[in-house]
Amino acid sequence: MQNNITVTTDELAKLGVNSVAYIKQRTVKNKKMWFIYAAEGTELAYTDDEKKAISLILDNELVPVSVH
Repeated sequence: MQNNITVTTDELAKLGVNSVAYIKQRTVKNKKMWFIYAAEGTELAYTDDEKKAISLILDNELVPVSVH
């Protein structure tokens, strides 16, 4: 038996909004930077140290998820 559930883009964006933070590596002025985003896409912080980015997320009781 399959259950078909329809989820809007807005509803999907709100999933995990209070528990998940995404880490995305970007290059800024030839330097690797790690940006932290809330689940719905709001930029929260950035750093040049991946471990610090993860630590910031964990310190705020969020679950880190890497985005490629």
